[in-house]
Formats: sequence, structure tokens, C-alpha cells
Amino acid sequence: MKSIMVTGGNGLLGYAIRRVTQIEPREGYHFVFVDIEDADLCDKEQTRALFESVKPSGVIHLAADVGGLYKNMAQGVEMCENNLLINMHVMQNCKEFGVKKLVSCLSTCVFPEPTLSAHVKLPIDETVIHMGPPHPSNEGYAHAKRMVDVQSRYYRKQYGCNFISLAPTNIFGPNDNYAPEHSHVIPAMIRKCQAAISDGSDFVIWGTGKSLRQFIFSIDLARLFVWAYFNYDEVDPLILAPDESQEVSIGEIAQYVADAFDYNKQIVFDSSYSDGQYKRTVTNKKLMRLNPSFQFTPLPHAIKDSVEWFKENMATARL
Repeated sequence: MKSIMVTGGNGLLGYAIRRVTQIEPREGYHFVFVDIEDADLCDKEQTRALFESVKPSGVIHLAADVGGLYKNMAQGVEMCENNLLINMHVMQNCKEFGVKKLVSCLSTCVFPEPTLSAHVKLPIDETVIHMGPPHPSNEGYAHAKRMVDVQSRYYRKQYGCNFISLAPTNIFGPNDNYAPEHSHVIPAMIRKCQAAISDGSDFVIWGTGKSLRQFIFSIDLARLFVWAYFNYDEVDPLILAPDESQEVSIGEIAQYVADAFDYNKQIVFDSSYSDGQYKRTVTNKKLMRLNPSFQFTPLPHAIKDSVEWFKENMATARL
């Protein structure tokens, strides 16, 4: 039985991969989910001890220091340094322990901001990852994650390592992080809407609600990560996202959340807060060429499922 170690195993995507692999097990493979309680991957010796203990045949690397717009703006140093250390230690040990395949998680925020580069046009594809600076609102995190692509290429070229990277768009779903200082936009909205219902206050969204984003349901993404582990071996990163036509405004997302809660009052938008990057449309043409039968969960249904999970698990959710 071959072991595939999943770092960040208790997080949003790790939780989804756990669910997916329980429903659709892979014969001959055993998934081992590890998290910060097992090792601090910023620490070189703890990371090595983890690999020595698990002895994985493969690794799906999800662990990262992550957060929403405001954490990225306030903690750029930590977002850069912590992620550089985590990724470096994981790759070093994958090489040292002879791991057959490493799948690392990037993000579409690592791609250049089109308004800052004459070489980048929307929609963004995999070929432009290093053709300009990322948006200033998350450049510390984005630069650290870009280095995953650089490091993967060098490990492949110098040592023959099968290291690949996948770049999902904005992820949401069950077992998200709902803490105000760390949450991304959809879990932040879910917590705010629930609080507004509980105490009779307004459902307030930071920013104008006009920014546009593509979102991917964590369960869909988990299925794609498992598919990529067994089917994708190219050095170039692969964007994982719904079609460009599924890009929606933050205001529309807020309404989907309100509908899922049966919240009928007017949504308030506080324009004193930054909207961040207005638009970063990516194309999934390469993904759909390689996996043409894959179907994404409709966004309103996925948000409804996410809200129901939150309501049922508030006592143990990351608040």
C-alpha cells in the first residue's frame, strides 16, 4: 500500500480531499493527512521528522500561511517568509526521501496584475506566470508561491523529480476558516450573515461589492487534485477554475450567501474598505482539454452546501 501524504490535511482543501478519497478510494493507495499538530513545516528538523515517520510515496502539498485581503496587506513579511520556508522544506525532503510525485498548491493570485504589465492580457493562462508583478495587495504571498514553480522546475531539471503545481482560483467550502482576521471573502460573508441574523444587525460587506472573482468549490477542487496526482505530469502549472463566464461580483456572492441563510434585509456595502484587485480572470482551457468531462458544481448550490455545513458545525468551526 503506497502512502500519499497530504500536508495542511485539516484545512479547507485537505478536509475536502479526505471526503473525496473516502467516497472514491484509490486502490493500492492510502492517504495520510497531516497538519500543524504533526509538524511545523517552517521548521526544517520537524519537517524531516515528519517525512521520516510517514515515509510517503507521494505528497499533495497544501500547507501554507494563508489569509484574506486584509491579512495579506498587514502581514506581507510573514506571508512571504513563512511560505518560502514551508515550500523549501517540503521540496528538500521530497527529494531526500525519494518521493515519486509532489503536487503543490499555488493560487491564481500569483499571476501578474494585467494593469502593471504590458505583456499580460485577460484572461490569464499558465504561460504568463512570471511576466509581471502580482497585485500589490498580496505580493508577499504571491511571490513566495511563485517560487514553487521556479523550485519545481529546478528540482525536475537537476534531480529528475516529478514535481508539479496546480493553481486554483478562490476556494471555498465546508471546514473553511471563518476567523475575521484570516478568512477569505465567502467564509467571512457566511460568518457575518449568520451574526446579522443572530443579533438583528446589518449584513455588512467590506468594499463596494463591484470586484469580480472566479470561485471554485472545495469538493470540486479536491476531485481535480486527486485527478491531477494520477494524470498530470507537466512541469508547467495548471490553472484549476470554472469557465470565464462563471466570474461573478462580490455583490452577487453576498446575495447568494444571504439567500442561503434566508436573509431578507438589504445588504450594506462599506466603501471605506478596499476592494483589492478589481478583476483577475483566468482561463481553464488547458484543464478542460485534459479533463473534458469534468463538471463544476453550480455556485449557488455550492454556497448553499457551505452555509449548511457552517450552521451544523458552528461549535467546532474555525471562528
